[in-house]
Amino acid sequence: MQRTKKVLAAFLMALFLTSTGALHNAAPEAMAAEEELYWSANPPDVEANTTEGTAAAPPWGACGTNSDEYKHVRTFAGTARRVWVLYCGGPKYSSTPTWGYRHILWRHRGDFERMAVGTDQNWRDVADIAMDAIAKDPDAWGDAGDGKDCRSRVIYLYNRKTGQLVRTQIVVQISTYQGGKSNRIITSYPRGYQC
Repeated sequence: MQRTKKVLAAFLMALFLTSTGALHNAAPEAMAAEEELYWSANPPDVEANTTEGTAAAPPWGACGTNSDEYKHVRTFAGTARRVWVLYCGGPKYSSTPTWGYRHILWRHRGDFERMAVGTDQNWRDVADIAMDAIAKDPDAWGDAGDGKDCRSRVIYLYNRKTGQLVRTQIVVQISTYQGGKSNRIITSYPRGYQC
């Protein structure tokens, strides 16, 4: 119990230092505690109790202030019949964007940051894992209204050292069909229930 408190305290200090840019001076215990967790999109009976497959997400395209709303950020390949595309989104220059990367950054970054705590990944890695898993194998899908599609999936969080399941989280993705086999991602975020 005492070791758990020390590791938790060290981890919280590392989290604070990370946000202030001073992690390079953090205690080794804090960095070790942060490396003990990882996300997986697979249920416990499918996932091996190893750290394989925990590499950072593929790079996302940059969305600058002047980037076009339809600038490509990332494509998530689902089946041979469908892909989901994340664009910069907008409206451009809006302080409250309603779709795409800019919306997820503005409205749901904090949600994904809370999911990423202790995973040794950033919020985009966790969002990427979730959107990729939803594209490939959603647990549920349905009509979200106004021509939008809702797909969702449970994401599993494991302790990398022990292989113990730490937490599960449902993540939702809302998209619109844009022709051919392509779907435009409106948003993605964690929530307590499936589509």
